[in-house]
Amino acid sequence: MTNRPHSSARIAYGDQPSSRADLLIQTLRSQGHEVLSYSDRNDFLAAPEPDVYVLGRSLADGCSGLDLLEALRRVGRSAPVVLVDERPGFDDMRRAVELGAADFVVRPLESGELARAIEQALSDRAPCPRPNEARSSHVCERTYGAGEETVGRAAREISAFLVNAGVVSAHRVRIASALAELVDNACRHGHPQGGGGGVRIDVRAEIDGARVLLTVEDSGLGFDVARARLERVAPALPGARRGTAPSPSSKGLGRVELLCEQCDLTSGPEGTRVELVFELTPVRFDEETEYLAETDFLDPTRARELLAALRKGRADLSGVSPSLAITIGRIIGGISVDARSSTGQ
Repeated sequence: MTNRPHSSARIAYGDQPSSRADLLIQTLRSQGHEVLSYSDRNDFLAAPEPDVYVLGRSLADGCSGLDLLEALRRVGRSAPVVLVDERPGFDDMRRAVELGAADFVVRPLESGELARAIEQALSDRAPCPRPNEARSSHVCERTYGAGEETVGRAAREISAFLVNAGVVSAHRVRIASALAELVDNACRHGHPQGGGGGVRIDVRAEIDGARVLLTVEDSGLGFDVARARLERVAPALPGARRGTAPSPSSKGLGRVELLCEQCDLTSGPEGTRVELVFELTPVRFDEETEYLAETDFLDPTRARELLAALRKGRADLSGVSPSLAITIGRIIGGISVDARSSTGQ
């Protein structure tokens, strides 16, 4: 295969024929890429290997993008694969991780998102695992632009990686919930107007023995870390008036600290970096039955609503999974500690 600069890659693209597919091809070509389009599985497998594959949900012959990815790996094709889909389900993302997909870009596409995914895939290129081949990699890296879909997408993608790595649901839920808080914070506060426009969010999850190391770094405005910490301990200081400051767990970063075992935070004009450590202690009910759900994490909006309801004594926790109940319990426990500190107990 010809070695080309990443700015001019040979791309094999497959999707259902449509005006949207034609526009995507035109966009990639306008960026200097050579794009070859194929309509069925046999054409894909017979064609020379490109620098990168871009696959939609399905081809004209009905072959799904995931099935084509598996077929490519079975015949030894190692070029990175970027998948594009409207609303991929949890099982789709899990299978994509297992098959070694470089990225899963969700439609509608944000400006430059697919170009960034292709560039990252080419930069990180390495041989991808074939089906049923033992996987030695326990690292997942993703890059996102700030947007309405980013919080849920990041949580689902990292959850899929953790499923593939054998992390039980009780830990997956709290890790994904902490990640959702950090990504939400970057999206809402990283831009001067609060919209997160132009902010880049890098996420890295690593399995390190019985721990998960999660790093989230954004290119937003940053903030004064010392001041933020001081504001969160103010209610416990001697002479402080009750109710003069929110409890630590009422803010996203406070909830993150309650969900992990270690939190290191640095921030400045060029962005914010948060490094979290999660200890994977044994959980008995996960050994007996595994609970899987596509949306089984505590998103920031739900967390804020839950805390408000708890303060009014109106929280309804019926119907939540055991894993989600553990995550909620850690936050509720933090609220109880905050309350005792602010009243001097």
